[in-house]
Amino acid sequence: MSAEPIPLPRAGPAHGWALLGVVRAPADGAGEWDAADPALGVELVRAGDLAALVAPAPPQGSDGHADHVAARHWEVHRALLREDVVPAPVGVVFADQEQVRAFLTESHAGLTGALERVAGRWEFRLHVDVVDSAFSRDLALDLSTHIYAELRRISAAAVTLPNLRGRVLSAAFLVDRTASSAFQDKLAVLARLNSALGLDLTGPWPPYDFVTMAG
Repeated sequence: MSAEPIPLPRAGPAHGWALLGVVRAPADGAGEWDAADPALGVELVRAGDLAALVAPAPPQGSDGHADHVAARHWEVHRALLREDVVPAPVGVVFADQEQVRAFLTESHAGLTGALERVAGRWEFRLHVDVVDSAFSRDLALDLSTHIYAELRRISAAAVTLPNLRGRVLSAAFLVDRTASSAFQDKLAVLARLNSALGLDLTGPWPPYDFVTMAG
């Protein structure tokens, strides 16, 4: 599942309103967001049928920056549990809420298309490692390719990710929410059949690997 990146401003202010993600605007016209941590100051900024989830952004290097990054991930995940969401990468900052509205308006087609692609779906990530030191890495690569193909068949989309820490495979899968149990059951079967491999599944996550915002 490929799509054109959603364009972002090439340079933002050092601080302002950080973009966390984009959702469909509430049908009742409500503009408030029930944040897990009210101190984060998360708000919904509406423009037509879209709304941006934003929070005041602390300056880079400030004492609150690391806490902000951790908190924003949780807020985006909470949005995912409620509805479809197009997550934004860390570091997208607008000077004011008018600029946020302008972004929603100018990128309406791309954002709407992204929401349609991920509608009713969320992401799972799989990391595969060899847990039997006597097991051939070449065979592990072959088996991992088979595992990826089997899981891809019951996913809406899948992409391989950079392998870190010597892993055999890292991949992301976009899965229909209604198919999540079947996806995890299939993985459990594959894990039993391939006991020399460690299959580490995490999620559900917002679809970070299936929608792209780029400056």
